[in-house]
Amino acid sequence: MNKADETSRSSPGKFWRTFILLSVAVSIAAIYQTEQQTQALLKIRSKLKWVFIIGIFAANLGVGLYLLLRKDKNDSLWQSLEHPGAGIISKILGISFLVVAFPVLWYIKFNAFTYIDPPFMLLFWVWLWLTLVQAAGVKILTRTSWALSFALVVLFNGIIYQLYFFLQPVTDYPFSVGWSEASRFYYGSLPFSKSIYGVQLPLSVWHGSRYFLLSLSFLFNKSSLFGARLWQAVLWFSTNGLVVFLLLRRLKWNGLLTKLLLGGWFFLFLFQGAVYYHLLICVIIILAGVSPRHFWRSLIAVILASFWAGMSRVNWFPVPAMLAIMLYILEEPFSKNNDFWKYIQKPILWGVLGIVFAFAGQFFYIAISGNSDLSEFGSSFTSALLWYRWWPSDTNPLGVIPGVILISLPPLVLLTQILRGGWNSFHPLRWLGISAMLVILLVGGLIVSTKIGGGGDLHNLDAYIVLLGVLTMYFMNGRVEAESTPLPPLKLDLPYVMGLFLIIPVALSFSRVVPPVQYNHQKAADDLQKLRMTVQAYSQKGEVLFINERHLLTFDLIPGVPIVSEYEVVSLMEMAISGNQPYLDKFHQDLQSHRFAAIVARQQRLRVQAGDFAEEAIAWNQQVGYQLLCEYEPILTLTSADIQVLIPREKTKCP
Repeated sequence: MNKADETSRSSPGKFWRTFILLSVAVSIAAIYQTEQQTQALLKIRSKLKWVFIIGIFAANLGVGLYLLLRKDKNDSLWQSLEHPGAGIISKILGISFLVVAFPVLWYIKFNAFTYIDPPFMLLFWVWLWLTLVQAAGVKILTRTSWALSFALVVLFNGIIYQLYFFLQPVTDYPFSVGWSEASRFYYGSLPFSKSIYGVQLPLSVWHGSRYFLLSLSFLFNKSSLFGARLWQAVLWFSTNGLVVFLLLRRLKWNGLLTKLLLGGWFFLFLFQGAVYYHLLICVIIILAGVSPRHFWRSLIAVILASFWAGMSRVNWFPVPAMLAIMLYILEEPFSKNNDFWKYIQKPILWGVLGIVFAFAGQFFYIAISGNSDLSEFGSSFTSALLWYRWWPSDTNPLGVIPGVILISLPPLVLLTQILRGGWNSFHPLRWLGISAMLVILLVGGLIVSTKIGGGGDLHNLDAYIVLLGVLTMYFMNGRVEAESTPLPPLKLDLPYVMGLFLIIPVALSFSRVVPPVQYNHQKAADDLQKLRMTVQAYSQKGEVLFINERHLLTFDLIPGVPIVSEYEVVSLMEMAISGNQPYLDKFHQDLQSHRFAAIVARQQRLRVQAGDFAEEAIAWNQQVGYQLLCEYEPILTLTSADIQVLIPREKTKCP
């Protein structure tokens, strides 16, 4: 019997008790969150709608506790739900359950609460029960168990949420749809700057490999903004999907349902950070190339992946070697040679060469980047650390430490269950290696998350997430090479997985789903025309600096305006928060000398209120916004994009 069959035969009572327990827990949290919100909004606290909603949660709580505490050793109630009817009516009913439940959730999330944002746990409770309805449809149509039907629906929904999240910004709307969203495409255009702008421009000093990947959309003629946005969405999904494919192929799982279930989980697990697509290239190279039995192939893979990491992020320099060492530890038992020095030869070699070639990758990129100021490459080492961002705040309501505990707990608990009674299957040296790498990446990610400019999500823990996910997949598969004592057989209890293993990554994906953005294309077209006419007129008088919206030059939406390479918004912000004073002094001098005939930038709001990324806003205002408004004044404001055109003041405004 394969694993898929084994899991699908789990007791229906286990599934229902797990689901009811989960719904009770969510009901308690939903009651608390809803009550807190209605206390904050006194005018609606007495509204019948909210009394009714809390009453539904209370009913779920009461009935759920009754069902959990009832004594029914034969599970007769649950067995009665295990055999839905057959025939055409049942099939139609099953299809209806699948089709209707999805738009109901969308309507409740986006339309049912017109004047406030509903509490997350309220929406999560709705999602939980609508997912059960969809699972009923799958069960009717496929005759699989409730547990497997529910698990597949959960994963399908999670993937749809992620697809929606990354495809929503794919639009031909001409202005940036986020603070620096379209800046990425300007940096992606720089490898082809000679053909696009007519001059050779220096490359970005950060995330060089990311912009190399984004530049691929410019290979075929001149890319469009819509095409660049679509290409970025494709990168997110294709790199993640390729990692899943390579890992499943490496583990050689049998059974289509098992592959769908666990491959889908790993796919969503990587998005919890999320792990950026240019960093996943390192993972792809290691999974495809490293094998304990193929020395030279493995060595080349480590060197290539580390070289790529060197062009990506400093905290990823050791990651390719660490991932290769993780695979070696999982696939190569110590007892094979029973020799300490012989066992650690490959890990030491990979580790040393990995670091060496990561630095080589960085030096190579610096050499080809065309940047003369090397201090810009080290800005991340001089930024302030904001330790409070480890905990819930306006910047990150979940908090970094609670967030990493939330995503780590299910895999670690599951690993504990799998290894119960089988810890001796691994030599202590192997446990030491695995634990040391996870702790190093966890601590490093936590520290980097406190850097000003970060802490808003878990993406700085991406390396830790990758290694933890790979480790979990290996043990779930049961193909880890043990010592003389074999590992206990894998018992993948789907109700347990459903309650602890699948829900969290899907819930995090669900939390990213926001209402569809309604773009006013006509207003944007009118504003773009005004901006084009103004900028083209001032470009006849001198240089025009685009601090924001530089992509309008990239995609020729404002033609005939020469590019100014300095002081793009991402660069300016990084220099402001890292305190790169020579760079900032030069910027201030260029403003004071009225070097630019006009500047295109966001409206500068010098009064900062406590809230999301407040420290970053303060640094920006002190180093950029205040200085800009001292020397330049706005002559055109575009409300559709919050953009202004500023020209030199006749007399400085500041003392």
